[in-house]
Amino acid sequence: MNWRVGVLMAGLIVGGCSVDVNGFVGNEKFTGTVSQGFGTGTMNVKGDTGTKCLGRYSARGMASGDGFLHCDDGREAVIRYENTSLGVGYGYGTTNTGDVVRFYFGITAEAAAQRIGELPGKAGASGSARGSTGTGFFITHQGHILTNAHVVENCSSVVIQQQGVGASPAPIVAIDKQNDLALLRAETRPTAIAALRGNRPVRPGENVVAYGFPLNGLVSSGGVLTTGTVSALAGVRDDTRYFQISAPLQPGNSGGPLLDATGTVIGVNSASLGNRAARAIGTTPQNVNFAIKSDVVRTFLSTQGIVPETGGAKELAVPDIGERARAFTVLVECKG
Repeated sequence: MNWRVGVLMAGLIVGGCSVDVNGFVGNEKFTGTVSQGFGTGTMNVKGDTGTKCLGRYSARGMASGDGFLHCDDGREAVIRYENTSLGVGYGYGTTNTGDVVRFYFGITAEAAAQRIGELPGKAGASGSARGSTGTGFFITHQGHILTNAHVVENCSSVVIQQQGVGASPAPIVAIDKQNDLALLRAETRPTAIAALRGNRPVRPGENVVAYGFPLNGLVSSGGVLTTGTVSALAGVRDDTRYFQISAPLQPGNSGGPLLDATGTVIGVNSASLGNRAARAIGTTPQNVNFAIKSDVVRTFLSTQGIVPETGGAKELAVPDIGERARAFTVLVECKG
């Protein structure tokens, strides 16, 4: 799990000193130390389940910084931190699996919660604690929403939010962990739904559009569109359930639609190879991302008695595809 945790302290530790750090990734507690020299530093933390993470960071100024943390369970996160005084501060970020990251140093958990929200295990009755976030999209007029299983797994409740529409509950209907798919059902009815591509096979080199809500709270809350191509018709180790795509994906894109040039869905955005592979192959992969194929989606939906609509007529301009996706795509928030 790459956390820009080092971010924790820009001017926090000087001349090789270190400070204790506490934090949470999702619902797992991490503890450790951060050491800093002049503008750079390292961080070592360990989770309750034994996960170990090593981070490196750099300062942007005396009161803030950024870093990147790698954990041995494959999770990674971009983190930002703020110092309120020397050796005292807090930070936040989101992992590549959509888990919210919160950490603090030099202050109590209660004091940290005032800065970064309720911490896992200390949430008040109001339920204001924020969990992980991802993306989903309406697939039926009855309010069914498709997303990734890892976005909603172990959630006590799920809330969805669409641009221009208030938040509403969306209970989990079904989960397929093996294929990383989940089906929710919103209480409200959508104004538009996604259509899956028909029988026309997807070919390498086709243009694609990914839409979703990455890095929630850091970038645009109105949805983010990225473009690329289908790089290969299989995923990691030739897994034929996936496409490899070059469209950039960030934490929070998980569960969002991958659309072709006609604006129909050919896959569900799922994962990035990212820095996880850097240690194994000695280089950092660029835009090596994956989406679950629509054929796998159809099979999953059929187990729930759902026959999705089929589309794919004339090609559209990318802005038009984005408008179409925006109409049926939602932010998915995991509570608890």
